Amino acid sequence: MEHFQKLMPFSVVMIPLIVAFMLAIFARWKREFCAYIAIAAVAYGFYISYLLTLRVMAGEVIHYAVSGWIAPWGIELVIDELGAMMLLLLTGCSLVILLFSMKSLHKEIPEQATGWYYTLYLLTLSAMIGMVITNDLFNLYVMVEVTGLGACGLVVAKGEKLSTEASLRYLLLATLGSGFLLFAIGFLYQVTGNLNISYVAAELVQVREQYPFLMWATMSFITVGLGVKAALFPLHIWLPDAHSSAPSSSSAILSGLVVKVYIVSMLRIYFLVFGFEVFHESYMRYLILLLASMAILGGSLFAFVQLNLKRRLAYSTVAQIGYIFLGFSLGTSWGIVAALLHIIIHAFMKICLFLSAGAIYYQTGRKKVTHFSGLGYQMPVTMAAFTVAALSMVGIPLFGGFITKYGLAMGSLEANNPYFIILIVLSGLLNAAYYFPIVWQAYFTSSHNVKLEFDKVPVTMLIPIVIMALGILYMGIFPSGTLDFLERAVSRMIL
Repeated sequence: MEHFQKLMPFSVVMIPLIVAFMLAIFARWKREFCAYIAIAAVAYGFYISYLLTLRVMAGEVIHYAVSGWIAPWGIELVIDELGAMMLLLLTGCSLVILLFSMKSLHKEIPEQATGWYYTLYLLTLSAMIGMVITNDLFNLYVMVEVTGLGACGLVVAKGEKLSTEASLRYLLLATLGSGFLLFAIGFLYQVTGNLNISYVAAELVQVREQYPFLMWATMSFITVGLGVKAALFPLHIWLPDAHSSAPSSSSAILSGLVVKVYIVSMLRIYFLVFGFEVFHESYMRYLILLLASMAILGGSLFAFVQLNLKRRLAYSTVAQIGYIFLGFSLGTSWGIVAALLHIIIHAFMKICLFLSAGAIYYQTGRKKVTHFSGLGYQMPVTMAAFTVAALSMVGIPLFGGFITKYGLAMGSLEANNPYFIILIVLSGLLNAAYYFPIVWQAYFTSSHNVKLEFDKVPVTMLIPIVIMALGILYMGIFPSGTLDFLERAVSRMIL
């Protein structure tokens, strides 16, 4: 039992990876088993993540040396509060999305591609898990590359012209981002002689005064490299096409999870490698504040003019990413806690919205927001969940989105920048302008008497949507436990 506990951090990365390669065999032999095997692998990952989180909640920081090679010679995995939060989020949300995909994929991608789809899904998930718990910069780069390749595969799985073009654009820009990140890691290795994050941070304290230009260049390369992958405005140009043309389950994992691991990686490098004080006093914080403000306004305005539902949701993601970067760059405890909380709540909201869009397409074939008349009566469960997520996106009290916007407002006051409160309120009004008409049309614009019916989609598609909606409500009504845990994570990073 003790040996199993020691291997937990390693197994949560390796089991999905091993199963991903096994599914490549089943994809040609027993394609119908692939979904069930993938769900079992992710369920195992979720269970292990839960056990690891319990240990972290008890005050333990978990360290694991891969193959017994201790740092700085080998790859080290570290699970602290931030890592535990991301493990639960990645495995839990991935499990929900996989359950939805069991029936939805058959209508969205070619039948012969379903087995390969689950291979790519588990490969992407394994790499994302590795990104959030690795304590080695080069290992982080490898996981970033694998995540990007897997995500491109999830986009192109649909096999259509638009998804192929979007995937190619995503691949090209992601490759450029990876190049910038690799240069930044090379610079850090050049001046510190280490790749382990803890050792790099310790060495950097001693030598960074000698290399002011190199530090400036490194932070710039990290911002551009990971900013492209995280779709930070104006580096977001690949996101709307990729998210809107992908299968619904792919859109959910891309918008809800994939972009978040890049943001968390950027946060860890800034706060754990360079140090909170260095980041707080650098020009980079002000640049990110500017870009985050542009993302909040620009993403909302672009979303407002979109008629395709998934494309509107994709541009909304650009704005929501701006909230997360705004919280980080405020440089206050409240702001960073709110940003971390928004990573969780936005995952719930956007997964709920994209899965709802997938269910609507599955039953009715409708894609445009102008064609949703009477849908609240034809698909009451789906539209109720969609409404919950939409109200949360706007920031209505008792929904999860309100808590993060309140936290960002408090962070703005703490940073003596109350002007950002105006930005947050304005963004909420823009969110209302492009979400409320959809809800209004679904319930109040039917041109004839519509009978209330139950959703005509499989139960395995409805359950994930309902779970995400309930998660949004729970985070809006009972956020205290999560906030306490995130405050511990922030206090560890900004010491």
